This record gives sequence, structure tokens and C-alpha cells, in this order.
Amino acid sequence: MISNAASDFKDADHIVVITAGASDDTLVATLDAAHPDWSIAACDTYMAGIVEVARRNPRAVLAHVDHATPHVYDAVAALREAAGKKAKLVLCCNPEHEPVAQRAAASGADDYVLCPLDAREFDTAIGITPIPAPQRQRLSADPVASMSELAQVGSMVSLIGARPMDLVEKLAALVLSAIPTRGVTVVVEGAVASAGTAVTKPVLSAPLKDGEDVIGQISVGEPLDQPYIPADFDKLMHYTDLASRILSAAAAQRHFRRLAFTDECSGLPNRRHLNQQLDSILEDAAARRFPVTLLLFDVDDFKRYNDDFGHDAGDRVLRLVGELFIEQSRDQDVVTRYGGDEFAVVFWDPEGPRVPGSKHPECAFSVLERVREALKQRSVMEAAPPCDGEVTISGGLATYPWDAANREELIKRADEALLTAKRAGKNRVFAIGQPDTGE
Repeated sequence: MISNAASDFKDADHIVVITAGASDDTLVATLDAAHPDWSIAACDTYMAGIVEVARRNPRAVLAHVDHATPHVYDAVAALREAAGKKAKLVLCCNPEHEPVAQRAAASGADDYVLCPLDAREFDTAIGITPIPAPQRQRLSADPVASMSELAQVGSMVSLIGARPMDLVEKLAALVLSAIPTRGVTVVVEGAVASAGTAVTKPVLSAPLKDGEDVIGQISVGEPLDQPYIPADFDKLMHYTDLASRILSAAAAQRHFRRLAFTDECSGLPNRRHLNQQLDSILEDAAARRFPVTLLLFDVDDFKRYNDDFGHDAGDRVLRLVGELFIEQSRDQDVVTRYGGDEFAVVFWDPEGPRVPGSKHPECAFSVLERVREALKQRSVMEAAPPCDGEVTISGGLATYPWDAANREELIKRADEALLTAKRAGKNRVFAIGQPDTGE
């Protein structure tokens, strides 16, 4: 369903309602029922209303008038001056007082409406195009689409597996080409894109949904020349529905992709993710000439945790080790579960060395030592009650480009270093071409 944009005001937008002389108290209630997201301030006198308008800088003002309003024309003129040129000033009155409202409107009001208040008439008076009720209930069959629109739809479908921002940008451009508007802004789960003029006060808006959940919004600004027509509403509804389906499909694909690249036990990225990321990092390293260090390590005597205490205990040990490496590594370093009780960490510096003079693989040892020290302080009791004992690791380091020229060679060389550490007595980390640093 498309809603008019007034229900999507930003927090900084307000409506001030002056009820002075009104015979009932339904003005605020009517607007609140029609648009529960509006920020509405009610004042019972023009003086209070003028103060509130000056304080809030509202988008619109609704003021009740009748023949008993003191100095009504002067009051409306003062209200106009306080509201400024940007705020819409609309008067309301009972039918018998319409002549008063007409004359008062000449003092600076933009329009007037009759009581009992119809929220749709007020929306029109402040410049929000109402959508006819039948259009709210159904989508017209097969809105006519240009060849350009069809091409853009095809492009959106092709981007289902791309970055969410790419889809959002394409959607904004599509709606701009489909509807004669000055601008379109699309917001989807934090991603924001605009085509044409960025929309801050939309005339039309439509929620983007994933099932019953609202995941974003399309906001359409002022029309180019003529007011919007039903065909424009149909287009917006059609593309909103289509975009919701595409965005839902993209979210589902990202979800399954995460599952495919995530180890279920530890929650870390898996070997498939490591291979993909390492290829990309090495390609970047070759182009920009920076080193990359790979650590392969495993948990010493891991089999005994499963044999003596059960597989739940073993799983908890794996999660503990993974969590510690995540804590001690930097955001760009890639921590993965390689398989079984083996882990892999890629250390790299995309913006250059961490500190002047730092180099690989020495810069990785500080992270490793912090993890090993943390493991000394964390007994297995924390990871897998009721067993106890110290968790230790053994690992091997290899660095591109000195030890290997590609991913396969780098993994092989790191694995050789790991085997050397194991043969040397475990609880140590060995780097190819470096002295043993184990204890």
C-alpha cells in the first residue's frame, strides 16, 4: 500500500493546531488518527499558537476561525508572519462561518477547509497529493513501462548478488525514470540513495517490505510540471512491489551465502571464505607491493577433549580459541576455521605498515603471543565444564611474497611450518625462515 508522505515526516517536522473557538475537540484527534506518526502540538489561543510556531518551525499550521475570534484578520496575519513562507497555513471553520474564513485567508493563509475536518482535504491544502481510495486497494494491471524502464528492471535483477547499495541506487534511478518527478530517495536498511534532487519532504512515499516486515521506503518529491495522475500512482505501486520482491530475493541470497561461507560450530568464516578472501588479498598485495602473512594453527591434543569429555566440550574449546583470536586481531585480519581443529588467520596491512619499520612475519607474533597468554589465563573449565586444564596451540607462519607466490603455495608453506612446530614439542609457533619462538 502507498501512503502519503506526511506520515513519514522527520522528527524535525511538526504540525501546530490552534483550536481557538472550536466547538469540538476533534481537530487534533482527526489528524492523529489519520497520521499517527505526525508530531502535533495543540494550542487553545492564537497567542499560544504564535509562540509555538516560532519555537517549532513547523511544516504546517491549522487554525480554527469564526466570527467570534478576536481581531481574526490581524491574528491570521501575525500567524502568517510567525510561520514564515515555508510553512503552510490552513484555516478551518464551521460551514456557517465560511465567509469569515474566506476573508481571513486573504490575510495570508494558504487555504481553508470546513469542519468537521477531513484529513484528506487538509493533506491537499498543505501540498500532499492524496491517493484515491481505489488506487490504495489494488495495483492496476500491467502499467505501461518504457524500454528504458524494462532495461533498468533487468539490470536490477542482475544485481541480486551484488552489494545492497548497488540495488538501492538502481531502484532510485528506475523510479525517477518512471515517474515525472524532480527527485527520488530510497532508504533500505540504512542504505540511502537518491536520483535527481534528494527528497527531504516527500509528496508520495511507499514502504518496501520483506513479507510483513518494512525494510525501507521510496520517497518521491515534487512533480516536474503537472500534478501526479493515477498512472503515476500505479507505476509507483508496481515498482514498489517489484523492488520489494527483488530486495527480498537479494537478502535471501546473502543469507544463504553467509551460511555457505560460515562454520556452524565456531561461527567463524570457513575454508571456502578463506580461499576467496586470500585470493583477493594476494591480488591486491601483488598490485600494491605489500606483504601478507598466513598463520595455520591447531589446538594441541584436541582429540582428548572429545574423547574424555564429549564433543560438546570439544566444540566449546574451538569456540573459545576462535573468540580469542577475533578479540586480539584487527578488523582487516581474516580469522577462519580451516577444518577440524585447525584455524587460519590472514594478517595484512592494506594501508601500509602498522608502525614505521614493522614488517611481516614479525608483526603477527604480537597477536599470537597475546592469544597464547590469554589461553594461559583461561582454563578449559570456562570452555567445557567440568574438565580442566590449559589450552595450548601450535602454529606455522608463511609470508607472501618471500615464502610463496600464490594462495596454494602460501597454505602449503604455512602447513609445513605447523608440522615443524608439532614435531618440536607443540605449544609453539614456527615461521618459515624464522627461529622457533616456542617455549
